[in-house]
Amino acid sequence: MSKDSGRKKFSLRTVLGSACAAAMLFALPAQLMAGEGQIPDKITINVQAGCPQIAGLDQGKKEVKEFSHKLHAEKYLLGKSEYAAHPYTDAFTCAACHVGAQSPEMISKADKCARLTAAIDKEGGPKKYKEMMHAVCQNCHKNMKKAGESKSGPTKCNECHGK
Repeated sequence: MSKDSGRKKFSLRTVLGSACAAAMLFALPAQLMAGEGQIPDKITINVQAGCPQIAGLDQGKKEVKEFSHKLHAEKYLLGKSEYAAHPYTDAFTCAACHVGAQSPEMISKADKCARLTAAIDKEGGPKKYKEMMHAVCQNCHKNMKKAGESKSGPTKCNECHGK
């Protein structure tokens, strides 16, 4: 692929990215939210545990523990929109993962499981969940690595999911 193709070279991530981002948003257990408009320092992403009513999700999938949520929002995503599946601004980096959100309140007040169910259904159903998650997270890290960024984030399974 040519260097000029940029974000378009991952066409699957554009299609699946919105559901992946919604998955990150809605995977948060309510007790992890630090309060209205505040960003939790670290979160565990586990949709299967957080929204067990979503039928068809593989129950054996690994969670992402200790995800550096606040650092991503306030530091890691700054100036990196060109690598992301979804455009965002440095003024509101949350939109990189929480697609469609225009404010912290839109995120913290959302019915996480209902919105995630709709997003998963829109993007191909529960069997596509893993691809949706990787479209936002892993592909951004890979794009940064390809561009020569010195700190590009994890790209291998055990780097996010642990052993």
